[in-house]
Amino acid sequence: RVRQAVRMAIDAEAMRNSVMRGFAVSNYTMAGPGINGFDPAINTPPSRDLDQARRLMAEAGYPNGFTMRMDCSNDRYVNDEAICTAVVSMLARIGIRASLRAIPFAQYVRLISPPYETNFFYVGWTPSTYDSHNTLLNILVTRAPGSPRGVFNVGGYSSPRLDTLTDQIQTETNVDRRNAMIREALVIARDEVGNIPIIQQVIVWGAKDNIELVQPADNYFPLRYVR
Repeated sequence: RVRQAVRMAIDAEAMRNSVMRGFAVSNYTMAGPGINGFDPAINTPPSRDLDQARRLMAEAGYPNGFTMRMDCSNDRYVNDEAICTAVVSMLARIGIRASLRAIPFAQYVRLISPPYETNFFYVGWTPSTYDSHNTLLNILVTRAPGSPRGVFNVGGYSSPRLDTLTDQIQTETNVDRRNAMIREALVIARDEVGNIPIIQQVIVWGAKDNIELVQPADNYFPLRYVR
């Protein structure tokens, strides 16, 4: 219930329009546009009913909210500290009093790496394969000590069904069946609020009219795609 309330309170649309000045895409699943498995039909925003979010907090045993810390980098992602500052304000509306600790990524990375020294944090991920399985395997599967599986599952989220689907997706060769399994896994992660997707940041480039270019769905800018 707390995770659901937090998801309702963090307003990705407001983040896109104000903090990111329109240069972002609001996202509600753990796959963004340009990644295999992204499905606009399941990429729908949660309710923004703050009264309902407060009721969920009360039902969870926190009628007066609680205090916690939010960890954030301040030099890694576009407007990362500003995004975290906005999240702190949004959480305050449902009684969660979050103190923000924003530090350089060189220091921050140890907090989101084993043995995981944070419980609430802001981080980004780009599947190097352009496929959702990369995200499932690294961020959403149950952590396995001594294994790279789930190494960036910082919050310790665990779903046996999602674990099974991730293994099946890795070996399935039928495209339609594979994408159906990806969709099911993304819906599970969305509904169980394993993470709270907010935005896909946009990389802004300037080019003359006589230049044609392609910007892939990550932070890289391959010159072989420029004419």
